[in-house]
Amino acid sequence: MLLRFALSITSGILFALAFPNAAIGWLAFIALLPLLIAVARARGAWEAFFHGWISQWIAWLMMVPWVIRVMSHYGGLPKTVGILIFAAMAMILGLYGGLFATVVKRLRLGVRFTPWLLIPLAWAAIEYARTYLLSGFPWNLLATAIVDYTPLIQIDRAAGPYFVSALILVPATIAAWWITQRPPANARLLAGGALGILAMTWWGTGLVASKLIARSNDKEVVSAALLQPNISQQMRWDEANVLTIYQRMIAMTEEAANKGAKVVIWPESTVPLSFTETRFYRDSIEQLSRDRHIDVILGSVATDPARPNHIWNSAFLISNGVTIGHYDKIRLVPFGEYVPLRRVLFFAEKLVHEVGAFEFGTNDFPLTGRFKYGPAICYEIVYPQITRQQLRHGAEVLVTITNDAWYDGTAAPAQHLWQARLRAIEGDRYLLRAGTTGISAFIDPTGRIVQSIPMGKMGIIYARFQSRTSTTPYVRFGDWFAWLCVVVVLIGLIYARRHPQ
Repeated sequence: MLLRFALSITSGILFALAFPNAAIGWLAFIALLPLLIAVARARGAWEAFFHGWISQWIAWLMMVPWVIRVMSHYGGLPKTVGILIFAAMAMILGLYGGLFATVVKRLRLGVRFTPWLLIPLAWAAIEYARTYLLSGFPWNLLATAIVDYTPLIQIDRAAGPYFVSALILVPATIAAWWITQRPPANARLLAGGALGILAMTWWGTGLVASKLIARSNDKEVVSAALLQPNISQQMRWDEANVLTIYQRMIAMTEEAANKGAKVVIWPESTVPLSFTETRFYRDSIEQLSRDRHIDVILGSVATDPARPNHIWNSAFLISNGVTIGHYDKIRLVPFGEYVPLRRVLFFAEKLVHEVGAFEFGTNDFPLTGRFKYGPAICYEIVYPQITRQQLRHGAEVLVTITNDAWYDGTAAPAQHLWQARLRAIEGDRYLLRAGTTGISAFIDPTGRIVQSIPMGKMGIIYARFQSRTSTTPYVRFGDWFAWLCVVVVLIGLIYARRHPQ
């Protein structure tokens, strides 16, 4: 049993190392192998559950310790309390690993390979559940780990990240079957040959697709300026710096317009003023847009005079001197922009006070100016469903504005950027990303980073992009594969229960 738990812990460590900061992407293909071996040899469903739970608990402890920094440094909580909340969060997220391991054990795996094929489907189904359950947290889906492997990740546009996650798990599943069941030589040869064919087809079609996708179309090439002013949270929170920040953003916008930019992207809520309530701020940006014939997209808190106690985290589009409209953030950050179960978490009263309560947006249509822009604000870019809806409504280019200054010195900004790259692939769109302190990036439709500015640097990216109107299978059909996984795995569990080996 100790050996099995050692395998589970090893699996969690390998899983975490596949993502930034370590970013050893190929580990994704073998990370779950030790866990599968431990589960296959577990003495019962409860032991299997604990293997899965401890594996993913370890993984989350390694992947998201930056949560402590946000809650203690910016949220006002004592560090000890922040650590305890973080540990509890990791334990809860570990439950998904426990559920996965329990499902695998209930499939009653044996020498016959067919039930083993349900393991990758079970993982995809669990990831889909994690996207929505308990407020939803689709951070670091397994597909994200291979975003640097351009030929392999292109299949994301076919059926989404859950499909890619299932494919990634196939080699570990076959290896676990070999190790634990010792099948006949002819069965091993057949499975190995099938895996080889799958790998070559996957890589070959992705290689060809990436070459074709990267080609230019017949649309106008336009220059967009992605501004990274490198303004820290402390600077934004000091009222004495408001004018300095405003002047810096205006100067950077003027510089971008002088260099031919037709679209200027500001980061999330850079200037600590309300665009809807601060008249001189709004008038100056509209005048700048009119004089320089540019589209400006900026982030700001939005208010409603009819409902003075309600605020939204919004992205505004100013085109040809007119504020066209704004997009309100649909998916808010738990413990960052709202506190789930506020009445239950009485021990986090100070954090609740610091965070406040933003309202959830409901409109997922693009902002239309020179182009139809599909906006995503910060955290919500990790939800493939939000970007998909923007594209279904006609978005021609994706824009994400973020403020990752909360996470300086941690792996969070890199993890965040990797997930944004998947959205470019799924939608076959250029993605323009502006961050307050970084990482700002220009991403092409294959998910490749064309240009970027690292954390803690001030600068401007001039992104030469084209609008695109294609519709990928994932945008057209959505998460059909994830739902298929849920149904097939449930049928497999019912069959295993009625036909024990």
